[in-house]
Amino acid sequence: MKKIDLAAEDLFGNDVAEDEDDDVFRAYAVDRDEVSSFSDKFRKLCIVRAYKGDGKSALLRLAMSQVRSSCGNDVIMAHGSVSSFAPTIQTEDFTTWVREWKKALFSRIANEVGSKIGFAWTDDEISLVEQAEKGGFKSRSLISTIIERITLKGKSPAIEVEAAIKKPGVTEAEGVLKRWTEGKEPIWVFVDDVDLNFQNNNHNKQKVASFFVACREVINSVPEVRVRATVRPNVWTIIKMEFEALSHIEQYITDLSWSENAMRRLLAKRVEGYCMRKELWAEMIEDLPTDIVHRELDLIAKVFESKMQWANAQRSPHTILYTLSKHRPRWIVELAKAAGKNAARYKHSKIFRQDIFDVLDIFGKKRVEDTIAEFRSQCPEIGEILSGFSREKEELNTDELITVINKKILNHISPNITGCLGKVSALDVAAFLFEIGFLYARKDFPDGSYEHIGFSDKPSLLKSRTNVDSGFKWEIHPVYRQALEIRDSSGYMVSAPRKKYVRGT
Repeated sequence: MKKIDLAAEDLFGNDVAEDEDDDVFRAYAVDRDEVSSFSDKFRKLCIVRAYKGDGKSALLRLAMSQVRSSCGNDVIMAHGSVSSFAPTIQTEDFTTWVREWKKALFSRIANEVGSKIGFAWTDDEISLVEQAEKGGFKSRSLISTIIERITLKGKSPAIEVEAAIKKPGVTEAEGVLKRWTEGKEPIWVFVDDVDLNFQNNNHNKQKVASFFVACREVINSVPEVRVRATVRPNVWTIIKMEFEALSHIEQYITDLSWSENAMRRLLAKRVEGYCMRKELWAEMIEDLPTDIVHRELDLIAKVFESKMQWANAQRSPHTILYTLSKHRPRWIVELAKAAGKNAARYKHSKIFRQDIFDVLDIFGKKRVEDTIAEFRSQCPEIGEILSGFSREKEELNTDELITVINKKILNHISPNITGCLGKVSALDVAAFLFEIGFLYARKDFPDGSYEHIGFSDKPSLLKSRTNVDSGFKWEIHPVYRQALEIRDSSGYMVSAPRKKYVRGT
């Protein structure tokens, strides 16, 4: 049997779903429950709220595939990143932004509709076809092309007159679409990365917030339109505080998160897809268990050692990767790829625990950079705040946490955090770090077991004056520890990876 190449770039697929070849993507994509709701034609507006790397683009891609599968190739669909939809205007007037977003969305929909119309019989159909031709979404008809190239020549003196066809297109897309779509099948609009390159300034806030308001007005004006879009939670937090109209949009939002079981399935399907592409699957499938869970664990064990030491116990590798990736699919793929290349460098037969920890320093530094880039809009000083925890303990009680923040951060800078009124306190900083996943809560029990709590599990932590921590301590997330040289519970300083590792060679 052929060996799996642990250093292969395509072993775990592409980090970014929208860049993956369609056949490869479909081979490993994890079909989530949200796909059904996002492809449900009876739901007019759906917005997925998740951080970078959480699978927002993959969800939209799966939903588009499901829509095409159920509706056929004739389905009318507009899709792309927000840059392919956004109006190019410079204004600080919110109403103008909403109006221009509606025009841009209706114009794009008109282009897509016109490109699907065969022979146009009515004025509205003719206008929609002309609109698609003007926008480059539909090639010109033979008759239009011939007539546009006709040159009439007279006798002496020579006269040349060019015959031209005037194509005004759609001058008022909303009204035309309202008439044309009535009683027809839904028209789908998929907009990814609505908050692309978002900065916390008035222009960006107006632009993003007005998009969602415009979407609601679009689906109310033309009931046949279905809109699907993505946004990050921290950006939504920023704009929701300023624009009251967004309270009407909250009901259409779905928060995306990944369970440990879902991440196990993701890793297994990535390995399965690779083995199919490399013609390893036929030999492998006969020995795989029929039980889904054991089958997935066996697939993962084709690439990783089956059990790894973690928190005083032997765990499946997907559990460790799930924790170190902060539950983000893109990060788990990046970490698995880096560990695979490390294993190949030392000629290991599989990816071992030490291969993962050997690359954590570089991986952690990238995650620090990602965190700064992602949350700078909420707190411009986030980089300095994270640096303030350098060489601190990995686990802190609330008093220790507040002391570190006061001594190493607030004594040197005065950070600004969205939603905090007046001077930012140490508790405000701690709550912010808990919200973005730099810290998570931990409670130890007498029998030696413990519980970890994230912000989504208990968002009230560090917000109440009467019960600040509910008895929890605070841990710095493992992904940051090597990069920030965090000390473990015994005081040991996390160092660079070992230079040589011989196990498994």
